Amino acid sequence: MNAVIEFSPEKAWQAAVAYLESEMSTAIFSTWVKPTHLVGFSDDTFVISCSNAYSRDWLTNRLTTTLQRFLTGVLNKEAEVRFMVCEQEVDDEEDLAQEENQDQEEDEENPVELDIHYSSIRNIMLEPGRVVRLPVYNLRWLPYVGSQVIFLVMALWQEYYLASGGKGRKGGYKVSVRAERICQWAGISRAQFFRLLQPGSSLGWFTRKIDSDHEVDKRSGRAKKSSNKYELFESPLTPGDAEDLKTFLLSHGIQESPEVALKLAISTNPKEIFQYPVRRPSEDFTKMIPRYQTVQYVIRELVGHRLIGKLGNLADQLADRLVTQGDFILVSWYFLKHWLPVLGADAAMFVLVLRNMCYFNDETGEVRDEVWMNGGYEAIANRLGINNPRVVANWLPVRIDRGKRKDKLSERTVEELSRRQRLQDLLSLFVERTDHRINSEGNYSWKFKVQRVDPLTPQHQTIQQAASCLFVKSESLCVQDELGSWISYLGNDCAQRPQAQGVGFETVKTEPLERPQTKCRGMVACNVPDQREWDLRLSDLTNDCSETLKSILNDCLETLDLQANDCFETLLKILKSFKDSLKDKDTSSTQDSSISRNDPSSQSVAVVTDSEGNWSLDKLLARADKKNQSVLIEQEKSAIPFVSWMIHGASQPGIQNPYSLAIAKLKEAPGISAGGASDRLASIPPRELVRLIEHSFSFYSPSDQNWRMLFAEAKRDRIRLLADSLGLVLDIEDTG
Repeated sequence: MNAVIEFSPEKAWQAAVAYLESEMSTAIFSTWVKPTHLVGFSDDTFVISCSNAYSRDWLTNRLTTTLQRFLTGVLNKEAEVRFMVCEQEVDDEEDLAQEENQDQEEDEENPVELDIHYSSIRNIMLEPGRVVRLPVYNLRWLPYVGSQVIFLVMALWQEYYLASGGKGRKGGYKVSVRAERICQWAGISRAQFFRLLQPGSSLGWFTRKIDSDHEVDKRSGRAKKSSNKYELFESPLTPGDAEDLKTFLLSHGIQESPEVALKLAISTNPKEIFQYPVRRPSEDFTKMIPRYQTVQYVIRELVGHRLIGKLGNLADQLADRLVTQGDFILVSWYFLKHWLPVLGADAAMFVLVLRNMCYFNDETGEVRDEVWMNGGYEAIANRLGINNPRVVANWLPVRIDRGKRKDKLSERTVEELSRRQRLQDLLSLFVERTDHRINSEGNYSWKFKVQRVDPLTPQHQTIQQAASCLFVKSESLCVQDELGSWISYLGNDCAQRPQAQGVGFETVKTEPLERPQTKCRGMVACNVPDQREWDLRLSDLTNDCSETLKSILNDCLETLDLQANDCFETLLKILKSFKDSLKDKDTSSTQDSSISRNDPSSQSVAVVTDSEGNWSLDKLLARADKKNQSVLIEQEKSAIPFVSWMIHGASQPGIQNPYSLAIAKLKEAPGISAGGASDRLASIPPRELVRLIEHSFSFYSPSDQNWRMLFAEAKRDRIRLLADSLGLVLDIEDTG
């Protein structure tokens, strides 16, 4: 004989909670059920506490019947459930700590996903938030080592930061990086990089090569030399600054009274210790063996012992004041990747030096973007570590005409003048010489207007204009939905155009020999030996693409040099960034993209959408009976499957009630949608679906290919049935 197991109210409620946890999604259970507690049991009624009135109403409407049925079965007698609002106080610190730990574990299991919504097409390409830090003190090294070495040092630190995860690691943490990535940041070739790593190069002031060990090759089992290892130096002093600091401290008695001398140095203006502007290196500098010197090292050398206690603190304070770790220039990734290679290291550094002289005063709102540089070309060349001032003169348009040139120039001279002109044109996007003056000694000073924000490269400017026109025309001609669908089909890893079966274009990407052919949805990539170029051909238009969209795409692409490096990839990046919000246009060429509250399509869907304009499952199920309503709301995480089944039902002539079909399908297979075009239409914003329905009753049928796939041949009463099933309030006039 089977024994009857009796449950206490507490055990019965725990069993009910466990049952709900197994039946509900984690998010819904954690939000609504997990915070509840059993606070009483009398007259076969479970009294359950909730955190607020909204939770009480939600639980009462959706779980009362389910819980009463379950608890009745557990207790073998009729049971009722009543929810009430009960404020709880946590007095036990251990309970509070346990709750905090649980919240932390849940946060780790459910990380917050972040994405950036850029305000313009220009910012999609610039990505202004991605920057590299260049310490201002490093500019004092320019006369010693030149611009290229400073960019390489910055690249080494940047790659170290990225490879270490951007975390504040303790000293001694080692990372492995690829030379190609460092070269990308520094704007140099692989050969230049390894040439600068050779012993005796200027890079030795900032790094030190560590003797490589030997390790066993996993594949061959033989001993081999390990990878080259280097140690980066933090904040090295220039030889001139180290000598000036030593002179100042000795003259103020550091060997007799170190503490007094250091306090005096800390209170002294840095220009009284170091020379400003930085002086040129001595003639024997090139013969010096690079060695690492810091403020602390110079002080320790003078006092003759290690710096401990108060002396150590004073030395650190003086280092902070002189080397100013907190002062740095933010250099964008865009500048390093796109402008540094075309401007060259010296001209690019010239831009950064001028930008460092500019400022913005947030107290007064003053922007200083015009600066004077005294000494003319020679002073600029000395500042950048350039031996020949004529190099700087070639960057800027001639300010003072020196006379006529020869009537006939050699081919080599023409090429050189053309190269100079190209560099002047590019540099003029950053710097404009606006004025000059001459002092009593006959030395020139130049005034420059400085662009403090990176401009787009000429190629990217063309892409920006083309993309802006594409978005504007697609909306004005009402094909933005079709454009959005086309963008959605573009593969994430393919830089090719859709084939004829998609939009009417075919791309052949040519790469080195023996590279396997790669494919993705609607795209094809082929290989041709010893080439790397784009061969873009217009193919026959198919019925899946409207004439209107084809014309717009042709107009856009005709303005672009698609054989240029990364041109098409950049265009795809822009399109994908805007595919979910095609109305967000570049502020420089289009109008405000905000959606008016008086938009008829927004009003039409208000009865079935939430505050954010998305489908609301609660509102869509308002017409269903309470039992089905409760079941679907509990099991479904999204309204998309329900909408997709209604769209599918309306597209099938044999189905009389798409609303009932959607309920039956989801009860049979929770969370499973109709798939295909029905899914894609359900995923677009509700107001866009309203426009498709309204366009179906006008002279111009919708161009969206998903809509045409389902409703191109449908009678208008089926489209009316779809609107009615979705609960849309439409003012439709049949045009014939």
